[in-house]
Amino acid sequence: MAIMAFAPHAKARLMKNAFFLPDPADLRWLVRSLDLRSFSAAAREMDVAVSVVARGVDRLEAGYGVRLLRRSTHGLSATPEGAELAQEARALLAQLEDIGASLSDQRSRVAGTLRLASSQEICEALVLPHLADLHARYPALRVELLADDRVADLVTEGIDVALRTTVGHSDLVVARALGRFERRLYAAPGYLEQHGTPAEPSELQQHHTVTHTAQGPAVTWAFHNPKGNAQGKPLEVTVRSRLAASSSALVHHALVSGAGIGMLSSPLAAADVAQGRLVEVLAPFASRTVHTLYAVSSPGRRNAARVKAVIDFLVKASKDRWALAPVR
Repeated sequence: MAIMAFAPHAKARLMKNAFFLPDPADLRWLVRSLDLRSFSAAAREMDVAVSVVARGVDRLEAGYGVRLLRRSTHGLSATPEGAELAQEARALLAQLEDIGASLSDQRSRVAGTLRLASSQEICEALVLPHLADLHARYPALRVELLADDRVADLVTEGIDVALRTTVGHSDLVVARALGRFERRLYAAPGYLEQHGTPAEPSELQQHHTVTHTAQGPAVTWAFHNPKGNAQGKPLEVTVRSRLAASSSALVHHALVSGAGIGMLSSPLAAADVAQGRLVEVLAPFASRTVHTLYAVSSPGRRNAARVKAVIDFLVKASKDRWALAPVR
């Protein structure tokens, strides 16, 4: 069991318990208590007494000789040692679940918990509307959604499937392309009525723009020049945003509310465009740069029945419902 990868300052205290082997149930109590920030919430979820959960965590703390949780009126939080143990425990519990499935007659049954990570924007616009269909198909499957714009670590955070637009070259992940899309500029009709519609990319510098905080205060957008130019270079315009948001979902909501002009992935804007809440801006100048959405998993989990089933479901959804162009 790979449970001893603690921070260096904790290793000395663990030496006296080097042969301690934790009960997987206790590890599960720790993980769920941290996820839910409460012993009682974890107990309700597992349908056991609160004392069962608390005693399980107590056994881990006694066995490892370190404090794993901080208890306060605001709920539970992890100590550095507790955070590291929880990360290792997620990976171990997933492996134990896969081992159990492979040794039983349920190996092809789609069941258990699947942790799916993506940006909040993709979660809200693409995943959530179709979860009912997924659960109808696989009633024994439990899904945990982790919505964050950052790139989550598959192993340390116990993630089964992540939706990403960049993968890179690594043997640590297995990626399946779901579809292709473009990013384009959009604004609310009310904003354009009040401030006018730009006819050329250069006019964006006189408009209110909305960007992501990760891009910094100045953002350069590239455009296709439909008339061509002598240098053969794309048009580029640098704008200083009037409003920046820390997630793509907030950028989207700000645009719908009329805050200005901003860049969105076309599949994520499609519903608002169809219902008249957003209008594409400078469509003839769209850069035509194509991006790909991938479903990513770790090599050790790609053959798990629940992982294969969910990725197959996402492939079908991307083709039938997400307006993604097929990958050629």
